[in-house]
Amino acid sequence: MKRQCLLLFACWTVLLICVPAMAHHGTSVTYETGKTITLTGTVTEFSFSYPHPQLYFDVKDATGTVQHWGSEFGPTPLMMKNMNAGWSRDSIKRGDAVTITCNPHKTPGATVCLTKELIINGKPLALTAGAQPAVGNKKE
Repeated sequence: MKRQCLLLFACWTVLLICVPAMAHHGTSVTYETGKTITLTGTVTEFSFSYPHPQLYFDVKDATGTVQHWGSEFGPTPLMMKNMNAGWSRDSIKRGDAVTITCNPHKTPGATVCLTKELIINGKPLALTAGAQPAVGNKKE
């Protein structure tokens, strides 16, 4: 009986470790990594959270109709490293002007993956570990 309980405990432990690891997705499965688009709009929400920070913003199309977009950033640990680049969770606020260059979602719709460039109120914010702080965004 003791051996069966030990085996059951070991299986349960392996299951708890493996399931979250298998649940994560790769960006090449979800997004068109060979294509980029640039969008300009107004921030409606910024969620600096796990597993990926999210930025929501409104963009006006050619007819003036507002489209609601969402973008996904890289992993939060990477973003935490970027705090040294001169910005934080408070650097993006509702109403801010945003321009992003990103990979579009493979499914038609208004979701993008942020990949190359983020500009808030005319100031570029670094998006990769080890990137140099944007001019005007250095910590004093």
